[in-house]
Order: sequence, then structure tokens, then C-alpha cells
Amino acid sequence: MILLLVFNRPDHTRRIVERLRQLRPPILYVSADGPRAHVPADAAKCAAVRAIFEQEIDWPCTVHTHFLPENLGCRRAVQKGISWFFEQEEAGIILEDDCLPDLSFFPFCTELLERYRHDDQVMHIAGSNPAPRACRHLPGSYVFSRFSFIWGWATWRRAWQHYDPTFPELESQWADPNSAFSQLLPDRAARRYLLDKFERVRSGAFDTWDYAWFYAVVRARGLCIVPKINLIQNIGFDAEATHTSATAARRLAQQTAAMTFPLIHPVQREPILAVEKAFFYASQKDPLRLWLRRLAPAWFYR
Repeated sequence: MILLLVFNRPDHTRRIVERLRQLRPPILYVSADGPRAHVPADAAKCAAVRAIFEQEIDWPCTVHTHFLPENLGCRRAVQKGISWFFEQEEAGIILEDDCLPDLSFFPFCTELLERYRHDDQVMHIAGSNPAPRACRHLPGSYVFSRFSFIWGWATWRRAWQHYDPTFPELESQWADPNSAFSQLLPDRAARRYLLDKFERVRSGAFDTWDYAWFYAVVRARGLCIVPKINLIQNIGFDAEATHTSATAARRLAQQTAAMTFPLIHPVQREPILAVEKAFFYASQKDPLRLWLRRLAPAWFYR
């Protein structure tokens, strides 16, 4: 099953639908945030996005919609959309309106959703890989990681039940040297950098949902699957983007490649530290700030 998370970008949404037209899924779930009251252009844009699913799905497909009447913002709207999806389905693939997948992304997720359906430690299947060069020497088709990349991903209802936007036990996770969070990376400055992100999201200063999901996976000592190659192109680096910038675009936007089958399943489940570090540094949007933290004295961390 596939869930699309959309908002006010009809051109981006149409490109995702064109890719889905090649796949022709028989069932599609769509969750849309509502227009912002203080942005007059939103009403027409949101209506245009919703019309795509009423007028342009030209293959046999049952479309289930969750159209929010008012704007809830990135964090609450996405959380509600995914929770609504898992009220209907036990597992599925999730795409936002700016995540254009290679077609091999879908059988990749489908096979692994089934393979790890009853493996509670595996909580997330990513489609994007921000550091494919770090994985090119590895024998498997994918690696296990603690990092939950969300430019095209898949999961199960059993895993999403761990999601909690209040970041429970955050301070104790940071203070305990034996916690999953403290053992995530050996670099204290990197962990402090992540803690700052978590605190800003929890406080509402940063309106996003994905850090709470990342924290939920880490807190549960879960594993994420990351493909050896990048299967997702982010097409959202433009003036309408909420969290992606031109600087990030130059560094993070990657060409996609097609996954080869049959998949080669890795023997090693423990994340590889060198790969984890590559994932972390390649996925950060403000590396200068992180670099300054490495040089700063302890008082600067707060």
C-alpha cells in the first residue's frame, strides 16, 4: 500500500502521480494538509493538488483521501496522515510530494516489508541514501542503520506505534552513557547537535515530524534499512520548499539508480560505524554549525 503526503504543490504532486502511473497501484491513500489562512494563494494551490486525485488517476485505482479542512503544519498534518494510514493498513510505503522514486524503490520496499514483517527490531525501510559512496564496497543490497531517512520510506503499524512527538525520556537518554542515544555516535558534539534538534522540535520552534520518528527508532534500539544506492530524487529544492534550501540542494540532491534483484541480504545487522558517520554528516543541512560545535568548549553546548 502507498500513502502520499501532499499540500500545495500541484506540479510536484503531478510528477509523483506520473511515476505512480507507471506502477499502476490498485489502491492509493492520500493525506493533504489544508491551506494556511495567512497565505491567500494556498486555497487555490491546495484545491489544485486535491483535484489531481479526483481527475487524473486514469488507471483502475481506489483512492482513499484524508483532506484536512485547515492547515495543521508539517508536524501535526504528517503525523495525523500517517496515523490515519495505519488505522487502515498494517504496512506500507510513504512518499511526500517532493520525493520522486526510481521504480525499483517499490519492489525493494515490498520485499523487505514482507521479509521483516515480524521482526520488531527492524522499524524503517529508507529509499534514500545520502552517502552511497560509503556503501559501495559492501556486499549486500542494503545496510542496517540507526538513521531513518524519510525521502521515500516504508514501515509497519507496529513500528509507528512508537512515535511520540513529546520525546519521552530525552534528558535521561542524553545523560545515560549506556542509552541508545548516547551510543548512537562516538562524537559528543554530534550527539549534542542532535539533542539540540530534538529539543527545538519538541518545543515547537522547528515545525517538523521526522526528528520525533528518528528519536523513537533510536530510543527503541530499532534498526533502519538503507539501500546501498540512492533510490529517491528530491525535487523539492525551490522557493516553495519549507525545510530544504538551495545550499542543501547542491549537497544532498543525488541522481537515482535502479536496484538490482534478487536482493542480497546482508549478514551483519549491527550498524557499521564508518557508514553511520558518513550518513550523519552527509544528511545535515548546516554542517558549519556542527563543525563549530566540535571546536567549542562544553559551555557552548547549551
